[in-house]
Amino acid sequence: MPNYDFECQDCHKAFEVRATIKEMEEGKISCIKCKSKNIKRIFNGFGVCTGKTSSSMSSSSSSCSSCSSGSCSICE
Repeated sequence: MPNYDFECQDCHKAFEVRATIKEMEEGKISCIKCKSKNIKRIFNGFGVCTGKTSSSMSSSSSSCSSCSSGSCSICE
């Protein structure tokens, strides 16, 4: 079961939830602090396993083709 990161838009608490895809689709997730359903998913980096080592995805270039400014959070 995957872990998902969220931030509550009401109390601004960041939290992680382990949930099924079905639970995500049905909107069954609420803030762990205030129980609000007004939450926003946070997309963080992720690890990659190559069989011998694992590392975080990152970019060392100063520009990026996925954004117009070249300095978005993906580029950093």
